[in-house]
Amino acid sequence: MKREFFDEQILDLRNQQEGEEAKSHSLSDVSIENENDLYASQVPPEERNIYTGIRIDGKWIYFERRFLWEEAISIMLPKSFHSMSLEEARIKYPSEHRPQCILTDPSGSVNLLFQQMIGTVTNEGIEDFRNQAFGMMKRINQGIKPKEQGVVEVEGKHIAYVEFSNPAMDGKLYNLMFFLEAEGIPYMGTFNCRTKGMKYWRTAAFEMVRSIEIVQNRN
Repeated sequence: MKREFFDEQILDLRNQQEGEEAKSHSLSDVSIENENDLYASQVPPEERNIYTGIRIDGKWIYFERRFLWEEAISIMLPKSFHSMSLEEARIKYPSEHRPQCILTDPSGSVNLLFQQMIGTVTNEGIEDFRNQAFGMMKRINQGIKPKEQGVVEVEGKHIAYVEFSNPAMDGKLYNLMFFLEAEGIPYMGTFNCRTKGMKYWRTAAFEMVRSIEIVQNRN
C-alpha cells in the first residue's frame, strides 16, 4: 500500500461523519398510502426488515437493490436514496478527496458513503485493514467515540465493521463503517445518521451491510 496515499485518505475520512416511534401498530393508526403500505402494516413489527419495509418517524421506508462502484458490488438501500449533488457534497465534505459515491435521503440527514481504497487486501486480511484505517482515524480526529466492532460473514465474504459517533456540521452523528474486499481491492462504506435517529436506523443499517453481494464475472 502506498502509505502517503493511504494517510491522505484517512485524513479525509474525518470529514465524513428524529424520529418518533409509532405508538400503535394497528391498521387504524397507520396512514395507508398505497398497497405496499397495506402489506407492510400487516407484518408484525418484530418481523419487519429491509425486505418487508420498515416504519421510521411515522413513514414507511422501502428498499431496493442498488449497484455501487461500477456495478462491482450491490446492496439493499432505501428507494428514496439519491446521489448527493456536487454542490451539497462540497459543503458537507469539503475535501476534494471526498468519497466517490455519496447517497442521501431527501432530508440529507441519512447517508451512505462508499469508496475504493488504495492498495490490496485479502478477504482474511480485511479485519487488520479496518484496524489500521480506524486506528489512524482516531489519532487524527479525537472527537471520534468508538462503540462496537466486529466481522460479519456473508456467503464467505468477511465484512469488518466499526460503530462510532463523532461531531459534525449538522450535529452528532452515528456511523457504521464497514470494509470489504473484492478482487483484491479494499472498499470502505459508511452509513451515518444523527445519533438521535440511531435507535431507528441501526438495525436496518446492519441489515443493509448483510445484504451486500459481490458481482462475479462482470467481464
